[in-house]
Amino acid sequence: MEFSSPPGPCQSSVPWLRPWMVSRVCRRTSSSAQSQRPISPGNPGRASIASLLLSGVTLKFYHRDPTLDSESARGYLWCTSRLELPNDLYDTLLTIWRSSAARSVASRAPGDPVLSREELYAVSRKVRELSRGLTRQRALAGERYLSDPDLLGAYLLHFWPISYAQALLCLAMVRRAGGSEPGSVLDLGAGPGPVSMALLDSGAAHVTACDRSEAALALARRIAVDRGHTLATRQWDALKSTGLPRGPFDMIALGHTLNELWSGHPDRIELRVGLMKKLGRELAAEGRILIMEPALMSTAQAAIRVRDGLVNAGYSVEMPCVWQQACPALPDGTCHGEFDWRPPAGMVRLAHAARIGRETLKMAWFVLRKEKRDEPALPPAGRSSPDGGLYRVVSEPLLSKSGRVRYLVCGPLGRFALSAPRDCRGAGIRSFFALARGDGIRVTGARQRETGWGLDDESRVDVVERTLKLG
Repeated sequence: MEFSSPPGPCQSSVPWLRPWMVSRVCRRTSSSAQSQRPISPGNPGRASIASLLLSGVTLKFYHRDPTLDSESARGYLWCTSRLELPNDLYDTLLTIWRSSAARSVASRAPGDPVLSREELYAVSRKVRELSRGLTRQRALAGERYLSDPDLLGAYLLHFWPISYAQALLCLAMVRRAGGSEPGSVLDLGAGPGPVSMALLDSGAAHVTACDRSEAALALARRIAVDRGHTLATRQWDALKSTGLPRGPFDMIALGHTLNELWSGHPDRIELRVGLMKKLGRELAAEGRILIMEPALMSTAQAAIRVRDGLVNAGYSVEMPCVWQQACPALPDGTCHGEFDWRPPAGMVRLAHAARIGRETLKMAWFVLRKEKRDEPALPPAGRSSPDGGLYRVVSEPLLSKSGRVRYLVCGPLGRFALSAPRDCRGAGIRSFFALARGDGIRVTGARQRETGWGLDDESRVDVVERTLKLG
C-alpha cells in the first residue's frame, strides 16, 4: 500500500476545497497560462468553480486519509492501492492486429509500437462505429460484429484493454475479500479473450473461452500464446444452447455478454436469469459467477434485474452489494462501479481520434455464489439508524443548494442519502469528504433528516473498504 502527497503547483491551502471537487478536473489538461494560476484563498463559490472548469484549468489534489494512521486502520478489509497493467500488453495487441486479418490497413512493421496516421484514421472510424452501435441505438448489440475483420480490429485495440482492466479489478477485489485464485474457469462470450487473459494473468489454472466467433477465439489463442499461457477455446452460441463445456468450474465469467443476449426480446430478463441458473449447475460447491455489464442506464438496470432474479433463486451477492435483497435502486435508478485507471498511451491516442473519453472505468458488476450469505447486522429492534452498519458508497459526491456534501449509500437500511455540511471540522468526519464510489464505510452519530441522514462535527466516519485503482 502506498500513500503519498507529492508536491505540485496546484495543491491548495484553501480549507473548504475538498478532493471530490477537483478529482474529475484533474483529467483536464491545458497548456495555457490560466492553468498555472493559483487558487485564491477563501470560498469562491460555485460560480468560480465553474469558471475553472470552463477555462480548462488543471488541478491536482493529493489526499492522505487521516484515519490511516489511527488505530481503526488496522480493521481495513482493504486500503487504497493501485494495480498495474502489464507494460507490454498494448504492444502485443498492436503486433497481433498488424499481422492478422483483423485490419484493413497496415503501413508499419508489426513491431512498431505506434499507429501510423493511416492506421489511426482507419481504426478510429471503426472504433466510433462500434461504440455508437453498442451505446446509442444499440444496433450492433447481439449482432455478429466480431465477424467483421475491421470491427474485430477496432475491438482489439480499444475495447479489449477496457474489458481486461475491468476484469483485473474485479478479480483483485475478490482476492482482497478472501477469495482464492480460481482453478478452472469458464469465460462465456469471450470474444478475443480480454477476460480470459485477465483470469490467466491473475493466476487461474485453466480457462476455457467460449464464443460464437471463431475469428475472435483465434485472436484470443494468439494473445495467450504470446503471453505464455495456454487457453482452451470452444465455439458456443447461447441462443442455440450448444457447445457449453461441463463443469464443475470454480468461476463462470460473463464480460459484457448478457446485455447482448436476447436483445430486444420482451422476456430477455427471464431468459437471461434462466441461462444463469443453468450455468449455476456447472459451478463447484464454492464457485462464483462474475457478471460485468456496460454502465449505460438500460444495460445496468437489466444487469440489476438479473441480479435480483438470482437472489430470488437463492444466490447471494458476494460483491459489491452489502444489501442482499431486491436492489433499492430500481425501478427508476441504477447503480454501477467507477474506477480510476491509466489507459495505455496508444489507446488514449486512438480514443482521442475517435472522440471517445475513457477517463474512468465504469461497469455494472456482480460476484454471486450459490450459497446464501448472512445478512448484515440490522439495527436493534425499534431503532432505525445506520450507526454501526457497513454501507457502500454508490454515487459521486453531490453539493446541495444548502452547501451540504451528499453521497448515496446502500446497506442494512437500504439506499439513502448521507450528507454533511461542507465546512464540518470534526476530526472524525474528515474522511467523509474524500470518499469515492465503491468505498465501504461505517458511521457513528448520524441524525435523521427530511432527505436521508446527516452528519456533523460530533459524528464519525470510518472507511473500512477502499475501492481499487488501476494504473
